Amino acid sequence: MLRHSFSQQENMNDPRQPSLFFITLPDLHKLCAVRIILSHGAADTEIRSTQLKMCRQLLLSHQDVLTSPVPGIFDQIWVVMAIPFYKAGKLNACIEQYGAKVEAPQRVIPVILQNCLSYSLTARLAPAWNKTGYLLVQGREFLSQKGKQSAIVLNINVTETQVCLCIEAYTIRLPPPELREFGISPSILKDFDTHKNVVIEGDSIPNHWCYVLPSMKMGKLVCILHTAPPDSPFQSYEDFQTHWDNLI
Repeated sequence: MLRHSFSQQENMNDPRQPSLFFITLPDLHKLCAVRIILSHGAADTEIRSTQLKMCRQLLLSHQDVLTSPVPGIFDQIWVVMAIPFYKAGKLNACIEQYGAKVEAPQRVIPVILQNCLSYSLTARLAPAWNKTGYLLVQGREFLSQKGKQSAIVLNINVTETQVCLCIEAYTIRLPPPELREFGISPSILKDFDTHKNVVIEGDSIPNHWCYVLPSMKMGKLVCILHTAPPDSPFQSYEDFQTHWDNLI
């Protein structure tokens, strides 16, 4: 969670041009793409979570595959791999674990490869580089840093014959939020600091909008507590960390 002024991109007006890198593709006819379809019956949020978990598990388990959620569809995943890898059935255990179905393999086209490259590269760069909206911010401890930090914007474009990586470098500030920035009255803040069981309710938080990582979508603060409420699915730092990892 970040405050409104989440970054000051100090060199946004820098006249330097982005760096371009070109990579020749292997023969796409030696690769195949398969669409994995997750089982239905769960809420959209649960299916989306499962989709991301499965993508991440496939990437961590198999260095030879690229994955990506199918854009705009919560229950489908693209996987790109070499044809011999597919024929060896190395994905079967993961597919069975999630009760998913696999469509017949098809030819790899640039748009599928581009989506899979973008998602897989971003996932594998973490935690050295961490997704924050459209930026990748350097360093595992980037959330606790108050000073200048390095960040990049990475864009990938794929054609039938090559990959173009466009990288733009920035220096940013990503200061952790402080309670006083949400417009909470000093008396309530003092009470909150003194008593660990005090809850700051939403109607006491005038500036209740914030950015939520890693998507940087807007979120509304409904309350502020010292500890997670009993009905929260996250009861420890490890729970939050696992959820964060599954979203990347």
